[in-house]
Amino acid sequence: MKKFLAILLSVIMLFTLGVAAFAEGENVNEGMPKDTPKQAGKVVFSIQNTYIEPSKEYSIPIIMKSDYLEKVPENAETFYFGFSGISFSTSEKDIVEIKNIRFSDKIAADDQLVVNQVDLENGMDGSLAFKIKKADFNKFFSTSDEGIVIGYIDVVTTEDVPKEYNKDFGRIVFFPYFDLYSEDDEGNPNGCVADPNASGCSVGYTDAEGNFTGISLDGSESDEIVLDTACFYHAPYVPTWQERLKVWGKAQGHLIVNFFITILEVLDSFLTK
Repeated sequence: MKKFLAILLSVIMLFTLGVAAFAEGENVNEGMPKDTPKQAGKVVFSIQNTYIEPSKEYSIPIIMKSDYLEKVPENAETFYFGFSGISFSTSEKDIVEIKNIRFSDKIAADDQLVVNQVDLENGMDGSLAFKIKKADFNKFFSTSDEGIVIGYIDVVTTEDVPKEYNKDFGRIVFFPYFDLYSEDDEGNPNGCVADPNASGCSVGYTDAEGNFTGISLDGSESDEIVLDTACFYHAPYVPTWQERLKVWGKAQGHLIVNFFITILEVLDSFLTK
């Protein structure tokens, strides 16, 4: 009976150790960075951080989070936003490739101004531009913490996705280098905004007369429009229980030694009585 109790106690303690190691091992992917949150008095555009696996397709949301309603100028009738540089670097194309850039159904069809797809072979990055009419200011400039999905970046992964966890091995970027005003070969306006004042601007608004006022962005903390320019990709590798045990054991080595000493002492006390 004593031997049975000793063995049972040992099994229970080993099981407890295994559970602790398993739970500890679950934390290996906690390095995933958090998406940029909504910020007071600003508009945040964020590409959602995403875990990916080899040889799969994903639609990655582009999210608008805003607490900007009180800062919208009183004479603003239509807001314009344009972004360019949506792409992976050439080296990262071996891991993941952008297949499509598209708006969500949250942006009305007549408000979708530009969607240019990525063409790395010809040096073309993706871009998009859209407008927000005054009737929609409340909806888009005062969002929940989760924000509004304004579009998606469709990607496909290759078989070469690394198996390392807690590693940033690729990012999608986008920048406010979009020109809302442009002209055709004959000098006629053919951009999103007809006002030449919009030339070189990626964000701004027009008043009731169509006059454009740009909002400058210099990448500083004072910018009213914030671009979360990176989408980190982490291989969703799930370690085996043996690897989890090793991860936990490396951090808790002294506890494991004391644990087994305790088991031996308990066994000795049971078997020598």
